[in-house]
Formats: sequence, structure tokens, C-alpha cells
Amino acid sequence: MAKLQARLDLPPKDAVAFFQRKGEAIAWDWTDLWREQNVHAFTVAKVTDLEVLRAIRAEVAKAIEGGQTFEDFARTLRPRLQAVGWWGTKEVLDASTGELTRAQLGSNRRLRTIFQTNVQTAYMAGRYKRYLDNVADRPYWRYVGILDGRIRPAHLALHNKVWRWDDPVWAVIWPPNGWGCRCRVVAMTEAEFRASGLPLQDGSNMVGTMRVPVNRAGDQVDVKVVRFTDDAGKPQVFRPDPGWDYNPGQAWSRFDSGTGAREGIGQAPVTAPAATTSRTAAPLQAADGLRTWADLGRPLLAAPEVPTLPAPALLPPSAPGVDALATAARLIASSGGQAGAVTTPIGEVAVRAEQLVGALTADSAREAYFSLVAPALQAPFEVWLTPYSDGTYRTKFLAVFKGTRELLMMVRLNRDGSLTWDAYDLAAAGADTLNRLRAGTLLHGAKP
Repeated sequence: MAKLQARLDLPPKDAVAFFQRKGEAIAWDWTDLWREQNVHAFTVAKVTDLEVLRAIRAEVAKAIEGGQTFEDFARTLRPRLQAVGWWGTKEVLDASTGELTRAQLGSNRRLRTIFQTNVQTAYMAGRYKRYLDNVADRPYWRYVGILDGRIRPAHLALHNKVWRWDDPVWAVIWPPNGWGCRCRVVAMTEAEFRASGLPLQDGSNMVGTMRVPVNRAGDQVDVKVVRFTDDAGKPQVFRPDPGWDYNPGQAWSRFDSGTGAREGIGQAPVTAPAATTSRTAAPLQAADGLRTWADLGRPLLAAPEVPTLPAPALLPPSAPGVDALATAARLIASSGGQAGAVTTPIGEVAVRAEQLVGALTADSAREAYFSLVAPALQAPFEVWLTPYSDGTYRTKFLAVFKGTRELLMMVRLNRDGSLTWDAYDLAAAGADTLNRLRAGTLLHGAKP
């Protein structure tokens, strides 16, 4: 059997950059980081020790940078994981339930999955960015499958289908489209497309959704699908594996390419007093020159047409001396135990106790406002992707709550998948100051 090569005949620069920019996230189940969240954070299910996670990440990085085979990758990593005990089936502590459960840790099969998933995703994300930079010369993109006995029939049905670079189907079917997917895309010039004799597909009405099971327990999720006609004239539905129905290169290049940056006004740090932020914490400053709410014709925060949400009751503080993880678990329990995936206008966001810990510093006062987090994620007024001066970026969900006072809630999804949140009193802070939060790339804007 031929060895799987990591290089895939592509210059690695963009693939390396894609992987290097990821943060790190501890996750119990592969569904804990969902769709685009995997662009921001490297994770391996059932790895609960950060040092083990970093050891795996280091070997994946070597594979991407140096074009290692899977055999090279496994030969180096296997003894290291065995030495620290992350191997075989063992009784381990489930971080989401606090109970001991029997789980499969390291195995040759899992190493292959880790290798294939991360290497293929990095190279396909890098390829997307390179193609996006060259759409003026090569605007036609052709889906290509590996035509051997291992290709899945559904993936084979897409082989040689051509869509323009800006067709909406690429937000769903850009490879990889599932575990072990080896498909790729080839960009063509106008002359190459005409010489191919292949018809140009129009995906404007092809994208839909389908509800499918996501685990053995029978839990279901909505997955994006593409409906098309195959070469025999029969209607087909292409469904990526659950959690793979997104384009990792699109999610990454939207920030990395600087889309929307260097236009509009410069960004001063928001120093308005927040009901939640620690007074000793240094503000994270947005990068200069971003497009703003004003550039896009969005209303002022104080405008009457801005939609508001009813403010739920604030949560009581924890008892003195309770650590952050226990506080986070209590907050989730106080909000109905809604740990897991929260559906937002731009996809699902994981909410787990360990992902809230960093926000719960002793003097932050954030725990009282946790009851506003889920509503802000589910029905935000705006969602922004904002680059920061330290070279990283954050996704910000903004929602206005109306109760005894008006609060602007900002829930921030960090690059490692963790969450933090701040509540601002609109009257005290002033709409002019808080509007500075509304800059970057607008991912979602509710109609006023």
C-alpha cells in the first residue's frame, strides 16, 4: 500500500501558518469543538492534559512543515504517549460529568485519524487561501476525488464538478468533507475550463440542510448539504460528515487576508467602565484601520431601531474560596445545565465549564452576568470578527438587553475556543464609546 504523504505537492507556507495560528483547547468529545471552532483551536478528544496535547501538536506541526508520512509521525509519537499513559482503553475522568468512564485513548487508528484530519485540513486551508489570492487568473474551481477503491460513492459523484470560486457551495463542500477524506480542488483558467468541456454548475439554489444523528446516543444536528444532478441525470444529495460541513480555509482567510482592514477609522482601545471587567486587567486593543459599524451603515447603539432582548435575572455570587472550575460548573447548572453546543447565527459555539475558567478571575464580577451569555450567543444584534494588535483575532457577539437599565453584552469567542464576556451599562459608558467595539468584519447583522 502506498504511504500517505503529508505534503500533497503543495508549498507548505500557508498550511504551516494555518496550523501555527491555532490556539489549544482541552475537549472530552470531538463534538465539543464544532465546525469553524476547529480553525481557532487544536484539540484531541479525551486529551485532558495540556502537556500531552502539546506533544501531539508538535508532531503534527512537524508533519505539516516537513511532509512526513504517517509512519514517521506514529513512530515518533507512539512511545511518547505510551510513556505518559495516554494509550489503550482506560478508566478516565469525564470533565463534563465529573464521573469515571471507560474510554479509548491512544491507538494506531486514533493516531492515523489525528494525522489525516490535521494535515489534510491544514493543506486544504492553505490551498484555499492561495486560490483565493489568484481568482482573477483562475476563477473556475473543479472538485477532484481520488479515484481508487477507497473513495466514497458520494465523494465520487462530485468528481469533475466545476463551480466558480465565489459559488456558495464552496462554503459547504471544500475538502476535507469528513474523516479520512482525501479529495481536493483544482483551480482553472478560462482557457483550461473551456478546453475541459465540463459544464459550469450553479450552486445558488443547491445548499440546504438535513438533520442527522451525530453519535451512538441518537443526538441529532443540522448538517449543510448540497443537492445536485449527477452525470447520469439523477438527483443527488451530498452530505459532509457531521461537523465537516464548512470551509476551514474560508473561515481562516477571512481574517488572515485582512479582508475589511485598512479602511475606515483607527481603533482606540475601549476604556469605558464595564460592570464585569477587572480594573487591573489591561484592555486588549483592536488593530488599527478596521471597517466599522458606520462604514457599513449600521445604526448607533443608542438608536431606537436597535433590537433589544429582555434581561434575565443576574446570578448570585459563589461562596468565598470556590475555584474557577467549580464556579463555572455552578454557572452552567444555574442556567439550566446548558453545557454543550449553543446555536448562533454563524454556527454552533461550545459552552463547557473548562472553557469559561479564564473569564472568572476573582475581581471580574462576570459570574453574575452569565445568564446573559446564551441569549447573546443565540440572538445577537451583531457578530464581528476583529483582529487585535497582538496578531490574534476574536469573534464578538453583541446584544443589547433591556431591563431596569440597558446593558450591552459582549461575548467573545477566543482563538482557543474559550469564552469571556463583559456587560456595559449603555447610559454610564455612552454609546459613542461602546460603538468602538463594532469593528472588523461583520459576520452577522440583525435587521434594525
